[in-house]
Amino acid sequence: MKSYALAILLAMLVAAGYAFQNTGDVVVRFLFWEKNLPQGLWDILLFAAGGLLMWIVSLASLIEVRSALRRKMKEQEERIRVLEQEKQQLLEAIKGSPAEPPQEQEDAPAPESPTIRGQQ
Repeated sequence: MKSYALAILLAMLVAAGYAFQNTGDVVVRFLFWEKNLPQGLWDILLFAAGGLLMWIVSLASLIEVRSALRRKMKEQEERIRVLEQEKQQLLEAIKGSPAEPPQEQEDAPAPESPTIRGQQ
């Protein structure tokens, strides 16, 4: 956080130096509005307005990403709930079934005894 504050302080100092070096007045007209201020001040105001606008746009993007993550988290929680239910059902099925030894297949042919070649 200290580096962020230091960067802001440095940017403010550079902007102040720029404003003091560009003192020529500029007339800005927009629709029915007209204002006469020093060029450096206008530049700083426009830069700050652009930064504020980009911050607002980034907030909208952040809200969109957070809502998508919340939606995905709800889907994952639902998936976990379903898997937990399935796990409980499987455990109950295992507890309910008697332990039976594996049955041998009756249809399978018996294995042949090994023979040595020439002795049959």
